[in-house]
Parts: sequence; C-alpha cells; structure tokens
Amino acid sequence: MSPSETGASSAVAEGLALARGLPLDDSGLILPSEYANVFAAQSPDKIALVFGAHRWTYAQLDRGCNAVVTLLRDHGIGVGGRFAYIGKNSDLYFLMLLGGMRAGAVMVPVNWRNTAPETAYVLEDGDVSLIVADAEFTGLLDEADCRNLPRLVVDDDGPQGLRPRIAAAPPAPREPLDPHAPCLQLYTSGTTGRPKGVVTSQYNFGIHRHIEIMSGHFDDWGDDEILLSPLPSFHIGGMSWVCTALVRGGTAHVIADTNPAVILDNCLDHGITRTFIVPTLVRALIGEMDARGVRAPSLRGIHYGAASMDPALLERSVDRLGCRFLQYYGMTEISGTMTILGPHQHDASHPALLRSVGSPLPGFEIAIRDSQGELLPVDTPGEIWVKGPSLLIEYWKKPQATAEALIDGWYRSGDGGRLNAEGYLFLTDRIKDMIVSGGENVYPAEVEAVLRDHPAILDCAVFGLPHPKWGEGVTAALEIRPGHSVDPDDVIAFARKSLAAYKIPRRIETGVPLPRTASGKVQRALIRKHFVERDQG
Repeated sequence: MSPSETGASSAVAEGLALARGLPLDDSGLILPSEYANVFAAQSPDKIALVFGAHRWTYAQLDRGCNAVVTLLRDHGIGVGGRFAYIGKNSDLYFLMLLGGMRAGAVMVPVNWRNTAPETAYVLEDGDVSLIVADAEFTGLLDEADCRNLPRLVVDDDGPQGLRPRIAAAPPAPREPLDPHAPCLQLYTSGTTGRPKGVVTSQYNFGIHRHIEIMSGHFDDWGDDEILLSPLPSFHIGGMSWVCTALVRGGTAHVIADTNPAVILDNCLDHGITRTFIVPTLVRALIGEMDARGVRAPSLRGIHYGAASMDPALLERSVDRLGCRFLQYYGMTEISGTMTILGPHQHDASHPALLRSVGSPLPGFEIAIRDSQGELLPVDTPGEIWVKGPSLLIEYWKKPQATAEALIDGWYRSGDGGRLNAEGYLFLTDRIKDMIVSGGENVYPAEVEAVLRDHPAILDCAVFGLPHPKWGEGVTAALEIRPGHSVDPDDVIAFARKSLAAYKIPRRIETGVPLPRTASGKVQRALIRKHFVERDQG
C-alpha cells in the first residue's frame, strides 16, 4: 500500500528525505473540553468513562467537568492558574484534565514513580498552586512539597475527598476560552539533565484526535467501541487513548494495573473492542490467553507504540488474538503522534515495512537532516525533524532550549531515523544512543529488532560500552522468555545472519532486569550506566 492510500505523500522525486501528509482540514474539530457536552447532547445516557465500580454517562461527565471548574476556582485557580496531579490511573484524572481545560487552567501531571527530589523539582518548576494526589503519595509529598501547597486527596472517601467534592460542587457556567492558550504541562524524562516542562494547548492536544479520524486508518471503527486504557494517564499516550474514545462518543475503561491477567479479565468481562499497549504486553497477553485456553472474541484492534512489532510476534498475535494492529510514533513535544502504521500495512509477508513506524499524518511533514540542518537523501540515517499543527508552545522557563528545538516552524526531535522512497519512516535511535564502533555507526534499534526475532528473547537493550580497540563495543542485555535459556554464542550466530559484522553484539548479558519508562520504553541509558559502573567497580 502506498503512502498516498493512507494520507501521505513524499518528496522522493528529488531524492530527498522529506515526507508530507495530506493537507490539514480542521473543520469539525471538537476541542477536548467539549467532548462531554457534545455527546451529552446526542447520547446523554451513554457510558463515557469507567473505572472499577465508577461509571460516568456523558451527561454526568459533562456536569462533573463543570463542577471541577467550580472546585478549582474555589482554590483560586482560574484562567492561567496551575495545578499538579500525582496519582495512579483513575477516572478522576480525566475529570481534572477536561475540567481544568474548561477552567482555562494548566494541569501539570507528575510521574508518581518519581523520587521526592524529582517530585519537588516538578512542583517548584511548574509554579503550581494546588496538588491533587492519591492518599498513598502523602509521605512523598510531605518530603517533596517545601511550600506546603493545599491538597485535594483523590481517593479519600470522606467529605473532603475529591469524588465527594466534585459531586457537591455546583456546575460552573461555561465561558469562552482561547483554544491556543496553555492547558497542559508534561515533563520529559530528563535523560540529559533536569526534566523540561513541555507546554501545550487544547488545540494542540485535540487536533491529533481529529487528524486520526480523517487519516483513514480508523475506517473500521463503529459506534459501539469500548476502549481499555492500562497505560499511565500522566503520559501523553495514556491520556490521548482515553480521549480517542471520548472524541467519538465511545466508552473508555481505565485500569491502574498492567498485569496481563487483569487486562484479559477486563477484555472478557466488559467486551473490550480496542486497547493500547506496548509490544511486550502483547506477548504477555498471548501467554495469558494460552495459559487459560481462552480468547477475547470482542477484541477488534490493538494499538501500540514504544517499539516496533516484529514479524514473528505479529504472526503469533494475529493467530492468537485475531484482531487488527496499528502503531503510533510520536512524542510529548508534538502533543501526540506524527506517523501511523495502519492495520492494512501490518502484513507479515512484508516484514521490512513492519520495521517502519508508518507515514506522516495529515498536516505533518517529516524531514531527515544532518547535524548542520541540511536535508539528507532518502534511506540515509539522520535526525528526525517534524513540522505540524501541534508543536509545543515552549519548554517552560527554558527559552534557550526552546530556541534550539524550534527552528523555522520545525521541531528537532533528537531521534534518529531514515525515510524510504515511499515516505515511510524507520527509526534508528536517539542521536545520543548511537554507537560508534571502529569508526562505524551502529544504531541500537536496528540490532534490537533482529535480536527480538530470536525465539528465546522476550526483549533486549543494545548499547555501547567502552572498548580498548573499537572505542565502543556493541553490547546486548537480554530479557529471556520464561522457560527458555540462551547461549551467547548462539545469539551472536543468530545475529550474524542478518547484520553486518560491525553491528553484531560481541558481549551478551542476561539476568539484569531491563529498566523501562512509564510508557514501556526500555531505558538504554540506565542499563548502560549499570554495566559501566559494574565494570569499573
């Protein structure tokens, strides 16, 4: 299938690595703050949001979001006010998100896995005036919150708890707001220093849901979709997935547990039609189904990100799950996704295409440039630059970092990649993750994709370690499938069938858990640091 069939075109006539999606038409865009009231007018009694025993119809969600506006104003937070949210997945996260947008406020989600110093940094840097938090993080906040900020407790069943207070607050009247004003500040992982606050707007956040609808990749969706959201809501992917249901008037089930048994139970008990998980969870879900001898007949689609779907896993998944697959590639700085590899392109008979992350969505342009910012030829690795309708407004209080990242309407992603002649994007790596071994550039993602095809390897991380002869030696840390074992020489021989000699890992490590971000991405920097410190110790 060509890119033109899925909403993309490419500047391949000049042989340059520049791909363009179809022109953007944002007529009919529904802003996130309007999801509940639009569908409350159409289907007031339809279930919009579910979390455990808590169920919100669209009419109830609409009223709840208006009550959040009142609650925030009672705490002095109106247009431009800022509040933090730290808690595990909950329905109330989305009432605060959408209600905060209606209030014209800025919500600052905090990764609940952060340490006290990391949390303190976000609270200070974010200039928040109120904290909304789960009770279990009281101790963390006591240690981190040096300004004694007022707090609302999410899961307190007493009258001061968030749920009772939303129920008791009178709905605030709707007021016109600027859709391009800041509404959300998400912090990056901070692998190269302090995390940066990525400031985005309602328009930026909402345009992705609109673009996905017009992309053609969702043409099999019906009015009865029930989406399951197990990924962390404080992450752009997790919150976007719930809104993927709400923008269509569908139903979103939010869960706080990514255990494959819990995911399968929810699919079976609630007739889940779509879910968004990472490929490692796809493997685990298949294993859970096989162990029980059951399938999830209602499941129509699995959406995923953070890593490509290897052909062997796709074949197993189609056989076991019997559903369609869709891959996203995006980042916090663009408020969502920029490319999609759609269901029609998930064809195991074309494994090369499965290594890509798809082609640009309508309204987006992708370029591959060298270190001087010059366009590279097709199929040449370089840095991914992206232009589109949803680039970050700024890095909060970091004008120099903003100026370095935003250049003439383009965002420099720091990710490495290449574009083929058909306009499909293939990731190589974060530029800083590239390994230089014996003068040759080695892209860890390419090596990892090959190793994941090994029948005994569940997941892996490839990185460079100091080497006396080659400068850096290619190293692979492996996560082994339950009930399997590997011999390092066998793994090296397996890799040799698909990789040039300089790309083959010379050192194989097992038995060390692979650290992951909240969105499921393996953190190469941390696993590399572990082995550097171990070797030096």
